[in-house]
Amino acid sequence: MVPLQGNHYFFYIHIYMETNTPSTTGLFELSIDSTAHGYLLDAARWAKFLAFVGFIFCVCFMTIALFVGTLSETFTTLGSQSFSLLFKTLITFAYAGLALLNFFPCLYLYKFASKMQVALRDNNQEQLNRSFKNMRSFYRFVGMLMIICLCFFALSLLGIILQARFMHAGTGTGI
Repeated sequence: MVPLQGNHYFFYIHIYMETNTPSTTGLFELSIDSTAHGYLLDAARWAKFLAFVGFIFCVCFMTIALFVGTLSETFTTLGSQSFSLLFKTLITFAYAGLALLNFFPCLYLYKFASKMQVALRDNNQEQLNRSFKNMRSFYRFVGMLMIICLCFFALSLLGIILQARFMHAGTGTGI
């Protein structure tokens, strides 16, 4: 379409945009007032603190994973039993797995906090959206992890019930 003279082109665009864009009602009319701004800023500070503590735990778990052989030798000199190579390997992978499982939620939490602080400081909608995206990723990761833990708990409980059901009376031996 050929634009009309001067300001008429703007008027045409404005009318077109008004008639062809979906109406923004409901949730899209929300705004961040000073109370919400304060709550989000406080939440971002606490999220950043929790992320830093989580990263410290990740470093501790990886340190234990890397030095489990040295630590087991120390316990052996103190009078404890020696650990087998298989047991040392299992402990190493267990602690490395814990560090990895802890790292990603901490990363999402840190990204949420830092982007939220930037968004609130600079009044930046794009950073606010990215911040909420990272918060969603954090909750999604923790939620999936919780579902997995609940499944393991249910399987363990089922195993305990089956073990108790099939125990031989008087002997105390199971399946």
